Amino acid sequence: MKKTIEKKKITLEEYQQKYTNPENLVAAKNFLFILGAAIGVIVAVSLFFVVLRLFDIHQIAGYVGIVFAILIFIFLYLVPIIKLKNTKSFKTNVDSASARQAQKHNKKLREEITDKMIDVTTKTDVVGWYSEELVGKLAIARHTGNDKELKSVLTEVYKTDVKNAANKMIRNSAVKVGVATALSQTEFVDTLFVIVYVLNLIKDIVYLYGYRPTDSKMAKIYKNVLRNALVAYGVSSATAGMGKSFGSGFAKSLEKVSQSINPITSAIGAVVGVTIESLVQLSVNSTLTVLIGNQTKRYLVKEYNLQEILDNVELIDSDEEEAKMIASIRDEVKEKKEKKIKKLKMEKVI
Repeated sequence: MKKTIEKKKITLEEYQQKYTNPENLVAAKNFLFILGAAIGVIVAVSLFFVVLRLFDIHQIAGYVGIVFAILIFIFLYLVPIIKLKNTKSFKTNVDSASARQAQKHNKKLREEITDKMIDVTTKTDVVGWYSEELVGKLAIARHTGNDKELKSVLTEVYKTDVKNAANKMIRNSAVKVGVATALSQTEFVDTLFVIVYVLNLIKDIVYLYGYRPTDSKMAKIYKNVLRNALVAYGVSSATAGMGKSFGSGFAKSLEKVSQSINPITSAIGAVVGVTIESLVQLSVNSTLTVLIGNQTKRYLVKEYNLQEILDNVELIDSDEEEAKMIASIRDEVKEKKEKKIKKLKMEKVI
């Protein structure tokens, strides 16, 4: 029923009432930049403290760490941020002045997404995101200029192939984040792992879909990336003390049961403490990664659905078309008036 309603033609006023919100585009863009910069600061600080620890180990290790830190900052922070910034988004928050332009922009973006899907499928054997059958239909629709068929097939691709691929990406990233933070046992390394993996997850999902959420939605995603980084740092700090306390308590319990002090019980307690720390970090960080992945996917799906609805909005004619229509009506009225006058003159003569 919902699908039927969305396919119906609606007026721009109805669309605005249901789907648009007042939005300061400049403020959203600035806020997005600030959040992106804040993420960069956290990455830089984390790398700085990791390099300091390497210098404590050995001077050569420290210098090697500097090189790797620069590479990590460039390729695992700057590259994803820049790619996300340069990816286009659908225009769905419109008014009477921008609606027609938004429809044209969205149509062009759909065509670009289709071309990318065709290109990825035909030139890459490894990826396998999109089924060859649906991509074949997209290619035919694109070649024949059948926009209606293109939209229909593209929607099917998003509901099947893209959805499944995105879910797989989210699961894999969540596992990697959980395992990496569980093994590192270091606050700054945990923070670094979370930001790097999550940023690249967002970048990969956006590339998969072919477009990104709007600036305001991206700002919300970046805000949650910051939250995840701070939570990762906090969890790593908190579990360090908790693990030691629990491990020590467990060792004492074993000693009471055995009624003797044994180095083995202390070792077992330490292992239990580390295991608890790792499990807590794994579960918390992997869960937060899943939440951000699903949030990104949800925003993308919503934007796609909105541009579909906007495409079915009945727009009033442009000023030029209105002028032509008025001129045509005026000419028609003038012609009818002249015919009527001519007829009256003929009747008088008779």
